[in-house]
Amino acid sequence: LGLLQHLARSVLGALSPAPDHSSHLHPALMLLRLIIIKKLLVAVLLLTVAVLALVGSYRYDQLPQLLQECTDNDHELLAAVVGRGLQDGQTRLLLTALVTGVYGVLIAVAAIATWLKRRWGEWLLLAVLLSSLPMELHEITTEPNSVNLTLTGVTLLGIWIVVGQLRRSRLREE
Repeated sequence: LGLLQHLARSVLGALSPAPDHSSHLHPALMLLRLIIIKKLLVAVLLLTVAVLALVGSYRYDQLPQLLQECTDNDHELLAAVVGRGLQDGQTRLLLTALVTGVYGVLIAVAAIATWLKRRWGEWLLLAVLLSSLPMELHEITTEPNSVNLTLTGVTLLGIWIVVGQLRRSRLREE
């Protein structure tokens, strides 16, 4: 846990922009930074899922015992996750680890590069936002609720802001 805290402080310190005393952040830039923070949290969650799926695939033979322990100790959420891992099978757990790990790293790289105002990072973040849009729209149509609507709204707002950033960058270059 101490290592994670140290890593988080190091990353946040590296991501802190140099103070600009001449002006305040533009509202769109503040919103973009909030979206970047959200994407970093998603990346951490995806990487956690990847590690858990990888561990589950390598210790697949121990999952039934872990499921029994979770059930006996009233850890319903953990028992549901372990049960799902048992249902999916070892190969599916490895595939889940690979896909969520790669996507988590991709999101983290896009978010950090955009925070550091790298143009390629903005393009990558735009690709990440666009890639999540079909799933979010599917969620709205199958299970419309305020959380799904809000997440889709944030994604659309992020797309709009990043496209604006890219347009402004292109106009400055011309």
